[in-house]
Amino acid sequence: MTGPNRLQNAIAELERARTCLAEARTLEQAGFPYGAASRAYYVVFHASQALLFSVGIEPRTHRGIISLVGEHFVKPGALTPELGRLLSRLQRDREDADYVAGAVFTATEAQETITGAASFLAATEQLVG
Repeated sequence: MTGPNRLQNAIAELERARTCLAEARTLEQAGFPYGAASRAYYVVFHASQALLFSVGIEPRTHRGIISLVGEHFVKPGALTPELGRLLSRLQRDREDADYVAGAVFTATEAQETITGAASFLAATEQLVG
């Protein structure tokens, strides 16, 4: 990935994150907390991709993204530890929402998840520029 290409890819990922945030909010407002929780994870997923692309890192897995964001952004202090934990929690929530029949997501939980995802996105937008 070249310098200009890195920034272009990072910006595209931020736009994708913004779209996912709008989708999560729409699903939550329509009464679909499971779908909202799943889409909220993709907000932080794409925002994380943007962060990593901005420094020339191309992750290969969802778990790899979590590890790399921790290593390159949380440990150095660019992102708070709370945002690092949020990334991990939303990844687990997405898996539960999509695959675990007994998982329960309330409207309140969906709203809190979306609020966290929006905070994560705002922090990454400041870092990517």
